[in-house]
Amino acid sequence: MDKKRKAVITGFIIFLLLMGICSLVTKGIYTAGLPQVTATVPREMSLYHPVSVVGAVETGQEYGIYAPSGLRVASIAVQKGDSFQAGDALLQLDVEDLERILAEKELERQRQLLQQRETESLNAHSMQENAQSLARALEDYERARRAGELQTTRAGGELLRAQTSLDNLRKELERAKKDLGQAQRNLEQAQEEQTRRQQNAGNLGQNDQTGNGTPTVSGGDNAASGPDISALSQQCGELEALVRQLQSQIDQQEQAVTSALQAAEDAHLAYADGLQDARRTVDDAQAAQEGNYQAAADLAKLEQTYLEGEIRKLQELIDGEGWICAREGGRITRLCVEVGQRTPDTAQLLYTPDDGLRLLQARLSKEQARYVSEGTRMQMKYETVSAGKQSKEGVVSYMEPQEDGSILIQLDVTDQGMELGQQVTLESTWQSENYSLVIPLSALHQDSNGSDYVYILRQQNGILGVEWHAGILYVDVVDQNSRYAAVESASLSEEAQIILTASQDLKDNAAVRILE
Repeated sequence: MDKKRKAVITGFIIFLLLMGICSLVTKGIYTAGLPQVTATVPREMSLYHPVSVVGAVETGQEYGIYAPSGLRVASIAVQKGDSFQAGDALLQLDVEDLERILAEKELERQRQLLQQRETESLNAHSMQENAQSLARALEDYERARRAGELQTTRAGGELLRAQTSLDNLRKELERAKKDLGQAQRNLEQAQEEQTRRQQNAGNLGQNDQTGNGTPTVSGGDNAASGPDISALSQQCGELEALVRQLQSQIDQQEQAVTSALQAAEDAHLAYADGLQDARRTVDDAQAAQEGNYQAAADLAKLEQTYLEGEIRKLQELIDGEGWICAREGGRITRLCVEVGQRTPDTAQLLYTPDDGLRLLQARLSKEQARYVSEGTRMQMKYETVSAGKQSKEGVVSYMEPQEDGSILIQLDVTDQGMELGQQVTLESTWQSENYSLVIPLSALHQDSNGSDYVYILRQQNGILGVEWHAGILYVDVVDQNSRYAAVESASLSEEAQIILTASQDLKDNAAVRILE
């Protein structure tokens, strides 16, 4: 019995050992299959954005060398890129062609002189006629003014008299209406008084018959002594007739006032129209007197002055054997004419002066342009044969968007001693504000919709008890450079564990193993 019990206990112990070994093996296999991750926490820092671009020195000012247009070019003494000093010969014009054109200009000048004399003679006669026309126009204007003032004054007087008569009639009508009202009230009072007397007389007669059988005749004397009703009635009738008569006269007078007002308005309009027509006639006469001669004379003088200037320039070119010389030192940047051609009305040669403006130009991408503005200081690095590597500081003075989306920037390097065409590397670093949540760029991911997210570590119960799981947390990227990104999220704290690297692709709520 003891042996059997020992065997059972021994077997149970062996079973437990086997189960423990299986559990350890299973746990090891499960753990080995989990993604291995490294984690970090957000940090507080600023982001730095380096900008580097290559530019070239170009001329900031170009000037033209001009000769009168239409002249034949005999020779060109310089080529593009050549340097020259003040007084050097640059371009020669054909002298024979200059002499022929000068002769034509002289002939044209003589023709203008003869035409000017003829014009002066015609203008003298025209001035006399225009002076007479102006004098007559002024006389007509004065007559129109006097006649118009007379007509408007008469019409105004008629209107004033008609209005005064109307006002008087209206006053008489008001007085008549007042008298009629008073007469009507007097008549009503008289009638009421008569009625009262008659009633009193009737009452007295009835009382006498009742007392002694003998009626007493009375009231006749009292009625006779009352107001004269017939006279009052006649007065009311006369006043009513007067009111109707005055009202009729007022209606007629109102029509007369309306007619007088229209006549005054017509007179005023006729006066204004007549005066305007006369004024226009005067203006036309003045314009004819002042314009014809002045325009012709001024035009002739301008043409003669211009022609004399051309003749003088041609003569100076002939005296200098057709050479166009430099007024200052510089370098040729473009030839705009060839030998044998005639000069255009634009510049024949373009050049940049030795002491002219020099601009360093470069193109930035849209991303780079976010960190550069007018006034930004940039380091200029270049190399020359004589001085070797150089490094100077410049300031961005101008920025302009280009059609391809890039941004053209310019720096004034006039006093930097750089040659035209010099290749220069521009560098600058822009520091952002201090962000509280900055993570390495490798910890930032993006879904198919372009939204940014990170994986954060959370502890939760799993197969082996408390485990680490990766959870997706969407964030807003505020700023980023080539290494770091500043993010924002209401659910992201400064102590959050953010997965930096993983041995395999992660999924939301996937169990992971942290590498120490």
